[in-house]
Amino acid sequence: MTALARAQLRADEAAAAPPTSVELGRVFVAFAMLAVQGTRRLYECRFVLRPSKSPMLVPHWLLGIAFYTFMGLAVWIHGSGAILAAWTSGRPAIVVTPRVPSAVALFLMASLKQNECHCYLAGLKKYTLPSEGLFRHLVCPHYSCECVIYLAIAFVAAPPGSLFNPSVLCGLVFVAGNLGVTARTTKQWYARKFGADNVAGRWAMIPFVF
Repeated sequence: MTALARAQLRADEAAAAPPTSVELGRVFVAFAMLAVQGTRRLYECRFVLRPSKSPMLVPHWLLGIAFYTFMGLAVWIHGSGAILAAWTSGRPAIVVTPRVPSAVALFLMASLKQNECHCYLAGLKKYTLPSEGLFRHLVCPHYSCECVIYLAIAFVAAPPGSLFNPSVLCGLVFVAGNLGVTARTTKQWYARKFGADNVAGRWAMIPFVF
């Protein structure tokens, strides 16, 4: 009887303890965002962007696959508690929570703007300086949108007590670092090709930062 009472006490304490896992509904939303992002980028690579004369190196291709795998694992790790609990409880997931509308709105806005940038770049004549839309203020706004997309995912997939999902933020730092180097190089190339004055008033990727 004593052992049974202790087991019941531990169960009650566990039930009363604050949750440490991301809510199941937000886990679903984060996975949906990742799926939409991956599907849209695949579509753009196949049907929107012009084929590059420089083929992607195998290590870069493997790095991309590893990145998308890591991002999925990052969401799963912080939501695994809710996923496992749902298998036993059978309770339905609540998708619309306070974080979801703002995160989805930010994600959709960044996704649409990135697609707009990609379509614009695909329609440019060779060696033409992009100068419409967000390109009036940024050299690589499509890179900026990429960062905002993962920021939205990090926000919606944040565990209790956190503003962002720390694992997804690590992925965001990786993306920002890699794209930031490319954006700076692109701005330098534009300056040499079209004149420094034509890009002097544009940020490379992050407004008011660089």
